[in-house]
Amino acid sequence: MKKANRLSVVLFSFMLMSLGVMAYTVYWNDTYPYATEVIIGCLAYFFLSILYFILTAAWNTRMLHKYERKERVGTFIKWFAGLSAIHVFVSLLTSSSINGYQLFTSFGLAAGIAFSDMMFQKKRSY
Repeated sequence: MKKANRLSVVLFSFMLMSLGVMAYTVYWNDTYPYATEVIIGCLAYFFLSILYFILTAAWNTRMLHKYERKERVGTFIKWFAGLSAIHVFVSLLTSSSINGYQLFTSFGLAAGIAFSDMMFQKKRSY
């Protein structure tokens, strides 16, 4: 079993708590005097932690063996092609327009599926 990086786990839990605080501030406590500052702070923390997780996953992916990296990129391409095809098919069924910006969702999901475990791993056991 791979051991998780403690910093990544702590940042991920704080990110979830900040999203909960932001949701509470927006939806249930609209008379809070510092609501705007809390929302901006939580969003800033959320996006900075997402950036940290992306950089950590890219750094850990760089350290993989060539075979495993090739396998993960293949998984990413398969998921991206499949999700994009589903998106185009659903868009054709609903008669909505198709543009390139809508494929970023498929890209993000495919990257998350293929590389999500890379951001939490501490060491590789070769």
